[in-house]
Amino acid sequence: MIKYYDTEAAYAADAKSPFESQVSLIGASNDVKFDGCNVIVGAKSAKTGSIVVLDGNSALHFVAVDTFSSTSFMSNYTIVGVVAVGVDHPDFRGKLVILHKNNTSKQWSAIYSFKLTGYTLDGTERTGTLTVRDSSNWGTGVDYVITYNASTVEDFVSQLNTYFKANAPFTTQNWRADADENDVVTLSFLYQDYRQASNSAKSGFALEANLLPDIKASSDMYRMNGQRSGEGTITNWDRAIAYFRNDNSSTTYNPASDVTSPKMSYPICLPGYLGTSQYQDDHCATLRAIYGEGEEGWLKFMASFLPVRPTSYGPVGNKEYYGDSFKNTYLMAGKKFTKQDDSEIVAFPAADYCASVVYNHELLKKGKWALPDMDTLFSIMKTIKYGTDPSRDADPVNRALNAIGGNAVSNGSYVWSASRYGANGAWCSGGNFGYAYNYSLYSSFSALPVALLDIRDSEL
Repeated sequence: MIKYYDTEAAYAADAKSPFESQVSLIGASNDVKFDGCNVIVGAKSAKTGSIVVLDGNSALHFVAVDTFSSTSFMSNYTIVGVVAVGVDHPDFRGKLVILHKNNTSKQWSAIYSFKLTGYTLDGTERTGTLTVRDSSNWGTGVDYVITYNASTVEDFVSQLNTYFKANAPFTTQNWRADADENDVVTLSFLYQDYRQASNSAKSGFALEANLLPDIKASSDMYRMNGQRSGEGTITNWDRAIAYFRNDNSSTTYNPASDVTSPKMSYPICLPGYLGTSQYQDDHCATLRAIYGEGEEGWLKFMASFLPVRPTSYGPVGNKEYYGDSFKNTYLMAGKKFTKQDDSEIVAFPAADYCASVVYNHELLKKGKWALPDMDTLFSIMKTIKYGTDPSRDADPVNRALNAIGGNAVSNGSYVWSASRYGANGAWCSGGNFGYAYNYSLYSSFSALPVALLDIRDSEL
């Protein structure tokens, strides 16, 4: 049933049937309300928090979140997930972002690799030195002199692998050498600590980072204050405000010298902005002259760290060069790493986990799910209130996930994107401070499988 009401008061006063689903249009606010049990809405009416299901014939449906009841739904339905970016979302640009009901913590990369150069293949005995870091010396590493005598790349790789299998720490880290069709030699190993990316070479060898060269990295990120690079762009307002409201001794968040430009990399804590910090003198008079005094001025200052979107700049906007959710995910998904005992592991667990989702529907089949790029992650995290608010029903996404028994998404969690920051880091949403953060690829953060559905698609 579709009904029209002039005002919210008229809607609230009207009796609703407990048995019949009703869609109501409120004239005064132009809002749409859904009442009843398992109210099915069309894709063009799928708000943030709508629940995504497949019926027994694998037809796709969207259920208004507050009407969902698993006990009275069709017995042969399948719950897929929830709409994280719906038609009511401030970032909606024609595509629904479907968030899978399950998410988990995964490494971005389980391995690291270098391209090896500097060696000489002339059939005489040669040596090269690798400076390798391990759990006994993560800080500086230890020099290992490797002797070889080879005239072909094949022989050289074989001799390297023989050495790696016989000597620690190469055994414990499962080092292996490989050569591609162009005779480029790559050294790969299990990624256990961020300092392994600082392994180096000398005296006959040279190393160059070579993990996933097809995924272009960039620290570029444009925010409202004019700053165009580095960490610090707010991904979740509630989390950022909660964190930076407190006094902070870090000079990154509480400057030790006078600030003279609004093009800031990182937010400043409220006491630092006000000049009342217990840790620093007042260095923010220039900022207060721009944004205003008191907490109101600080909130305007904090808003200057929101991202500029849409944009054509950096990995958030220039996806043709830096890759999007799907391109980057499927440059990683399915790739394996062979350990020294010939057993295989998933090389890029976060992307592989997201790509493994599959349903019997053309728009949700294998290959349609991805690890979100940073642009998509901004939109997902933007509306999340659970975390700073302890209620699982604090925001539409988590209210829907709670209704279907799915995993929560917290603004206090670190969440991976598929966008690369640098040779050994990727962009994520930082769970401590609520801003876009660069972290080492070996770390395990939340991986959220998403599917993007164009509402113009004939399948919807």
